[in-house]
Amino acid sequence: MQKEMISTFSVFPQGYRNHKGEAVLATRPEHVQTIKDVYDYIISDRARWATEELRHMVYKATRDEISDFKKLNFRVATFAGVFNYRNAKSIVSRSGYLVVDIDDLNSTEEARNIQQQLINDSFIKTALCFLSPKGRGVKWVICLPHIWRNLTFKEQFEEVQKHVAFHYGIAIDKSGSDVCRACFLPHDEECYINTELNH
Repeated sequence: MQKEMISTFSVFPQGYRNHKGEAVLATRPEHVQTIKDVYDYIISDRARWATEELRHMVYKATRDEISDFKKLNFRVATFAGVFNYRNAKSIVSRSGYLVVDIDDLNSTEEARNIQQQLINDSFIKTALCFLSPKGRGVKWVICLPHIWRNLTFKEQFEEVQKHVAFHYGIAIDKSGSDVCRACFLPHDEECYINTELNH
């Protein structure tokens, strides 16, 4: 049976280095927030330095260095719901949101073009849409259509995957099928929020 869906989700602090010196994501949440809370954070300057620094790093750093920097310098959200701990069995409530990751685009301009197409989708309502920390990807936080609400999270993700592939010819990141998937929260002055929704 699906948990009742409410419009809040967990946000986690920046990660840390564990006893082995490895950069890891935080596992315990910092806040329960709404789409409006995250929108206000993304358009503010709070993640500006980390976002700009990462975009300089992509030209000179290794994949591992970039991965570590992201884990240590960006807060993350589990848009799918509220968690006591960042794993699937620790979910408290579902949010009614799902985040779609579109990565490895050719440019920021292409990412902005796709962002606009997704915002204008006639079937799926956008809650929030912003560029990824590296600037060449899109994070599309959607409101799950009611006809998908009784499906499992994996089934909901698969429906979104088919929708995006059919209508836009784009393959989305399959890791989004994990209900506790962590989404990095960068700075993006052009982040879109659907003001018609009750956030």
